[in-house]
Amino acid sequence: MTYCMSDLHGEKDLFGKMLEKIQFSSLDHLYILGDVIDRGPHGVELLEQIMASDNITMLLGNHEQMCLSTLGLHQEIGARELWRQNGGMSTYRTLLYRRTPRDRHQILRFLAGLPDHLDITVNGQKFHLVHGCPGSDRETRIWGRVDENTVSPYPDTLCIVGHTPTVFLSGSVDVPFSIWHGKDVLDIDCGCGHRNEPLRRLACLRLEDMTEFYVGSAENGPS
Repeated sequence: MTYCMSDLHGEKDLFGKMLEKIQFSSLDHLYILGDVIDRGPHGVELLEQIMASDNITMLLGNHEQMCLSTLGLHQEIGARELWRQNGGMSTYRTLLYRRTPRDRHQILRFLAGLPDHLDITVNGQKFHLVHGCPGSDRETRIWGRVDENTVSPYPDTLCIVGHTPTVFLSGSVDVPFSIWHGKDVLDIDCGCGHRNEPLRRLACLRLEDMTEFYVGSAENGPS
């Protein structure tokens, strides 16, 4: 089976629960649409788990880009402060002080090689996977946000995105966060990493039949 998740944001416990829930095996493949790191405490551990897995494919998110802009080969002025403001200091400290230079280099090299979008076909259905928003330029694909009027720019293709917590699209603030369905666009960022938000969840989508799975502090929604 083929699965999609996004925006783990260091919540390794929820990721583990989700893998158990979907009974993820070596026969399956998982696509993660970026933002594995930051906010939660275990982003680097999650990266290492993904790097060691032959059947997990990760896309670049804006948080990985902030990490690269701060610690990578092409460091940018002001990048560390932007990263700090967006919850990056746990990742920063782990990479600098709790990993060897060799391990840190391997992780940064892995991040630098991540694609910012992928096109796949499952059971005849075409999917465009991207962290931020489908678009013709890298900035949009990493940093852009979908809104209620966003439509798939690709014929006969479902776009699956993360980055924007679905509560901002649904407006449903008093129920557990759920996958948002637009016009051939699905947002699967259900607030993982926002640890002060009791209704946040980690969502997973199975592409063969579009079944939705959820784990989190609010377990009384769709499952």
